[in-house]
Amino acid sequence: MPSEYDPIRPAPGAAGQDESLEIVQRHFETAAGPYLAGPWSWLAWSLILPAAALSTPRFLEIWDWLGVLFLWSAAVLVGGVIEALQIKKGRRERGTTALATWVLRAQGNLSLVALLLSIVVLWQGMAWMLPALWLLLLGHSLYTLGGLASASMRVAGRLYQFGGLLALLPHGQGLLCLAAATFLGNLWIAISIWRSR
Repeated sequence: MPSEYDPIRPAPGAAGQDESLEIVQRHFETAAGPYLAGPWSWLAWSLILPAAALSTPRFLEIWDWLGVLFLWSAAVLVGGVIEALQIKKGRRERGTTALATWVLRAQGNLSLVALLLSIVVLWQGMAWMLPALWLLLLGHSLYTLGGLASASMRVAGRLYQFGGLLALLPHGQGLLCLAAATFLGNLWIAISIWRSR
């Protein structure tokens, strides 16, 4: 029986459907070349993010919210520098595309949205939700955009989202969920890149 979605949803096996997806995936694989050129930035993130997550309670206890802000700013800065160096090297070796620039802008926009939502969550006194918020948003990005470029990024996105779901449960272990999901997700990508080389 036809539905209201039929005009926008092609039937399985429709002419051109598989070919269109393959073309899009090839473009995304090419665009992601510099980001997947080596495993080192992914390995760095698999260590930096869990370390920051597990250190957060101690920094909060000693230096209050300013200590936590410093901790996460330093973590993102160190990880970002390592990632930028790998991307720069990958661009020299593989070049860059307009699609890669677009994806980078989309990621920047997602980070801005996550930051604004984080401020609202903190303002409402629900800081316990921050790990879930970041895991769900980053997991969605890895699964959708990254998943078009690499199956390992799709798996990492699922791990992030599963961790985000667990972090929403009322057990008070959101930071542990964040640490586990970021460790496993980024390590999975690093290992996949290493094996493919």
